[in-house]
Amino acid sequence: MSKPGRMAQRSLPILFLFLTFASATACSVRRGSDPITTSGDGWDTASLRSAGFGEGALSQLTQEIKAGKFPNTHAVLIEHDGYLVYEQYFDGTDERWGQPLGHRHFDCDSLHDLRSVSKSVTSLVLGIVLGGKYASALETPLPFFFPNLTMAPEFRAIRLHHALTMTAGIEWNEMTVPYSNETNDEIRLYGVTDPVASVLMRPVLEAPGSKWYYNGGLTQVLAGIVQGMAGNSLDRVAADVLFTPLGITKFEWLGSTLWDPPIPAAMSGLRMRARDLAKIGSVCLHGGKWKGQQIVPKEWLERSMQRHVKRAGAWSNGGLWGYGYQFWVGGFPQGYEVVAARGNGDQNVFILQREHLVVTIFAGAYNRYNGYSERILHRIMAARN
Repeated sequence: MSKPGRMAQRSLPILFLFLTFASATACSVRRGSDPITTSGDGWDTASLRSAGFGEGALSQLTQEIKAGKFPNTHAVLIEHDGYLVYEQYFDGTDERWGQPLGHRHFDCDSLHDLRSVSKSVTSLVLGIVLGGKYASALETPLPFFFPNLTMAPEFRAIRLHHALTMTAGIEWNEMTVPYSNETNDEIRLYGVTDPVASVLMRPVLEAPGSKWYYNGGLTQVLAGIVQGMAGNSLDRVAADVLFTPLGITKFEWLGSTLWDPPIPAAMSGLRMRARDLAKIGSVCLHGGKWKGQQIVPKEWLERSMQRHVKRAGAWSNGGLWGYGYQFWVGGFPQGYEVVAARGNGDQNVFILQREHLVVTIFAGAYNRYNGYSERILHRIMAARN
């Protein structure tokens, strides 16, 4: 799950590496007030001063992270208006989809779990696949997308919009049963053969649209829709329509060994480099564009980053967070609004449209529910002149 401050557990005994694209990548880290340069992976870099940041304040933040004030933070990147202006990596303990990796040295080429940030990426891929047909698709009942599955009549009232906003109303216990418990519905999903069918066989308990409830199974349903429309699995479609246009050539998308046919876990299994995830954040910041090329339809992004759910139930942090299309949408008392992709372990992409900023953070706070990313974000914002 990707609730702010309370992220889901992912600890399966066996993992399936579905697909990895890899290539040698050289990337230079911009430090201090170096002039604008272009890295080998497509990122333009610039100085902190050009983005209105005080270098002393961020230098202090860097030293505090290294000293352990924000324990087990692995990476912090800041984009301003298309330029990468801050990039730091820190050593720490890590996992690979629940499997301990021990102490790691992180750099610009390190793959890292995204966990529930995978949900936001899945939504972007779906939007690309839908293209200009997105408006009618959002109003389409879920049974239409799965003609070979027999669902209860109540599912005819559940539209794609409800799946994207997690307001489908189906029976699900992910917010109440710990992820360490085998009866947690998302954990149970990794033990079935067909995860999409398993989700769509659940009882409908609430009127669709009436109640928000966090449900990773619905994200797997979205992956099934992508596969049905594109004729290929989610990771291959993502590589074709999103990753390759961004120059992303190194990633993993993991899934359960029991799923037949093998498919990636749309809700949690993606692993990427921090620089590449920051590119996806940049696409969201700039209306779906990267280097002037339209990657994600602008209209889809606008809908995805809209606060369709005003309060994300018990996980809204007192009303701070609402929900869009697999994105968290919120506003801080410090005076700035944010759209976020969030994942277990304190993985975050914070998109601040008004300030023209994207802050990408990796960490290793898996299942400890006490991450530091929001405090780091506040420190970064306080460093602006």
